[in-house]
Amino acid sequence: MATNQNGKRFPRRTVYVATAFTLLAVVAGFGLAASFTVTNGPTINGGGEYHATNSIAWWTEASAGVAIVQTPVPTTLSATAATPTVLAGAAASYSVNAATANDVGQYWKFTEATTAVVNTELEIAFTVSTGTTPTVTTAIAYVESQAAAPGAAITFTIYYDLGSPATATITLNSVSELSQQCSAIGTCP
Repeated sequence: MATNQNGKRFPRRTVYVATAFTLLAVVAGFGLAASFTVTNGPTINGGGEYHATNSIAWWTEASAGVAIVQTPVPTTLSATAATPTVLAGAAASYSVNAATANDVGQYWKFTEATTAVVNTELEIAFTVSTGTTPTVTTAIAYVESQAAAPGAAITFTIYYDLGSPATATITLNSVSELSQQCSAIGTCP
């Protein structure tokens, strides 16, 4: 019985080079994966007094997750209530701490509806717990809606830079976000 194959043969060198690149890609992937972990945080006990809350109808969280900080690096939001960052008129990205391109970042996506109240300030508090011995960091940012309500819903992505997996192991325990509408520009909760 004869076999007749009309396939293309690759030179051995091509096969060796392709195998080497594939192995390098797999090892690099494992290296990146090994330097970033998401863990269950410690047990948290709550206490205090509960106050009824209302959602901000025109400002809603669309999603949250972990991603690579983009290039160009997002604009850093204002940390001063008296000078909030005015939101762009189109989808944009921002950061709440000094961001570096290609670092690992926790992100939140917010959608501003067409019913947004114009020239209105929001105080947004981001709380992030990192490290095997948890270190909790709270970053507060101030944003202001545009002078005219958007003609269509706009989604904004806000990053918290967790650091570079190339230089250290990143352990992310928990994240939270709280948005509050200010009573006037510079007068926030």
